[in-house]
Amino acid sequence: MKKNVYLLIALLVIIAGTTFMGCKSQQVQQSNTDYKPKPSSPFDEAYYEPPCAEKDTDDEFAAFGIASGSRNRMDILQTSALTNAQNVIRQKMQHAYKGAIDDYSNYMGNNFGSDAEAKVERAGTQIIDRIINDTKTVCGPKFSSVDDKGDVTCFVGIRISKKQVAQAITKHLSEDDELKIRFNEQEFRKRMEENFEKYKEQR
Repeated sequence: MKKNVYLLIALLVIIAGTTFMGCKSQQVQQSNTDYKPKPSSPFDEAYYEPPCAEKDTDDEFAAFGIASGSRNRMDILQTSALTNAQNVIRQKMQHAYKGAIDDYSNYMGNNFGSDAEAKVERAGTQIIDRIINDTKTVCGPKFSSVDDKGDVTCFVGIRISKKQVAQAITKHLSEDDELKIRFNEQEFRKRMEENFEKYKEQR
């Protein structure tokens, strides 16, 4: 009789243990199903605008640069971020400048010529590069917090006066003897400034 009682108790313990483990497993599965990772952002927000997010205006070209790497090389990150911003603003300026040349070429018609157009484009690109290489930051450098790998992200912003670029290019071209016959300094500057002013990066 005692033996049967012990067997019954043992059976009940096994059933209770199995039921408990089943419930626990179901809770863990439910917990895993309900888990939703939080959106990650270097600025602790779901949606954000990076620091130094400079935007074009009627008077200035603008760009911001980003560079990521070890917190022990923050000096190099500043330079890399600046170079990144300079490359971005260079593309904008060259695009706007090419538009100005096309506009001026259409205004001059056949009197301008493809050779002169190519020379104007090359000369203007050289001036643009010279101006960009002297660019200083107007925002930053700003750094994100250090991540799990020990890395940080650097942000810088730069701006360049559209009028300054137009004046520098026009002055350089007006001094070129080969272009003097086909180059109307006042008209070219006017059309370049108009094209620069109209150019704004679409965001």
